[in-house]
Amino acid sequence: MITPNNEKPIPRASMALKGITVARVCALFWFASLFLGHAQANASFPEMEWDGHLKFYSRILFPKSNSVYKAVGLSPNYDGYGELRLNNKTFLSDTLYLEVNYELIAGGGGTREDGEKLKSQYPTFFPNGLSGPMKDDHRFFNLTDNLHQGQRAVIYHRLDRAFFSFSPSWGEIRIGRQALTWGHGFTFNPMDLFNPFAPTDLKRDYKTGDDLILVHFPVKSVEMDLIYAAHREPDTDEAGMDQSSLGIKLHANLNRVDTDIMVARHYKDIVTGIGTAGTLGDAAFRLDLTGTFLDQNSRGRSFYISGVANLDYSWLWFNRNWYGYIELYYNGLSDNDYSQELLDPAVSNRLDRGELFALGRWYASANVNLEIHPLVNAYITPIVNLHDGSGMLLPRIVYDFSDNIRITLTALLNWGTTGTEYGGYEITDTGFTMAPSDTISARITWYF
Repeated sequence: MITPNNEKPIPRASMALKGITVARVCALFWFASLFLGHAQANASFPEMEWDGHLKFYSRILFPKSNSVYKAVGLSPNYDGYGELRLNNKTFLSDTLYLEVNYELIAGGGGTREDGEKLKSQYPTFFPNGLSGPMKDDHRFFNLTDNLHQGQRAVIYHRLDRAFFSFSPSWGEIRIGRQALTWGHGFTFNPMDLFNPFAPTDLKRDYKTGDDLILVHFPVKSVEMDLIYAAHREPDTDEAGMDQSSLGIKLHANLNRVDTDIMVARHYKDIVTGIGTAGTLGDAAFRLDLTGTFLDQNSRGRSFYISGVANLDYSWLWFNRNWYGYIELYYNGLSDNDYSQELLDPAVSNRLDRGELFALGRWYASANVNLEIHPLVNAYITPIVNLHDGSGMLLPRIVYDFSDNIRITLTALLNWGTTGTEYGGYEITDTGFTMAPSDTISARITWYF
């Protein structure tokens, strides 16, 4: 059992890094890397690797008549953004390297403008509008700087990775902003506590980084992860064990089945989990179960279970390569009363932290990938709420125009009657209805 300590929360105002800009943090990391590199034998200049991408994205959003957009207009919104990402890895020695990933994002459009109108008219319900810069409110370090915030556009830059990795003979230690994934889910991943991908996030080039200390090492035939994730309370800016995560995960292969066991203190809750992955004939299966002991009761429950199971398979048909998976997800925090769940801190906090993406209890999802041509792939992903029958369909086409240019066309289509999750449900005591919008989008990415 992992128990909390009684340290007092640390106000961010007392931190030495308060007010340091993204550019200064970049410079601090690289000067540190150069200093450490020159401190090595022969004082040679550290070896560096650079890569990244330049991405342009455009979207048309079609508001539903029963959505929050009815207060500002239901005409389609035209949005777009550009993203530059620079990735650097500096090798300081055979066992030590520094990785820094920088992002510069500029975007806006009709959705941004409608969000600013809603924020002006209803500041209590829409304090951040409908779109804006990514925030580091929950993270220990604020490594995001806003360069411009207007009625229709925003420009900001941030560090998505900034960590040192040390690999002694017995394992690896990573300290800083990095990405970590636990669990085996495709569409949903309840075992992944740290910035899991949303079911609608199909690009999945990079997972958002968190401020972590990760220690990985083997003990005989068992691989062990020890993790401390430092977070903050956005409203009070406090940082202590009640705002952070401390966990351990064990991985072993038992009778040709990969098995994970996890225990974590995540904020004030205790989360346990077990996951398996193996083969079933020519297919591969995965199964994860988590049990969460809540610090405060949630609508009469102090404990709940979540789980995901999937099966994937690839085959040849009509001289074409195919791949697909099916997945079943159970959300034990739900009782299928969406409006009331939004009033429950156990749900709303997880939604706000980006850990929970669904309000129903049972979901089925699938994915089919057809290789139309070695350079052209088609995908279709349905997600269905098994309680109310509503859902979404996400078709996309991916064209590798060249070795380093990729073009993607995507749609997000929702269905469901009023009162369902994807058809739209009332937000209690607000007069608004939560109803997801249909979208079509295009993306072109240049990798370098």
